[in-house]
Amino acid sequence: MRTFGSAILVLLLVTGCSRSISVELPSQALTVVVYSHGKASQRCVIAPASDKFHNLSDFLKANAAGWHKRSGDYTPSLVVIGPDINLYFMDDLLVMNYNGGEYSRNVTPDSYAFLSCGTR
Repeated sequence: MRTFGSAILVLLLVTGCSRSISVELPSQALTVVVYSHGKASQRCVIAPASDKFHNLSDFLKANAAGWHKRSGDYTPSLVVIGPDINLYFMDDLLVMNYNGGEYSRNVTPDSYAFLSCGTR
């Protein structure tokens, strides 16, 4: 019974630390930088009226919940740079840095594959 109570406490602490974050992308071009072995290998721009821009906006809306306060080092494989927001993708982790702070959440790599410079 004691382990059940401890498990509930841990679950409450973990879920209590997550938050929902609603981010509206500015109607400005975003830059995507793809990294390979720690070095920038591709760079492209996402125009505000493009399908990719709308897909990213929908992606952020669909992933509004489950963010956790984040600090620390990470090596991204893909970065989206905007005027007021930076998104760092690493395998199954997304780190968002914006004026509200730095937060992370789990995502699947296939959920953001559309951001690659070679895809539409």
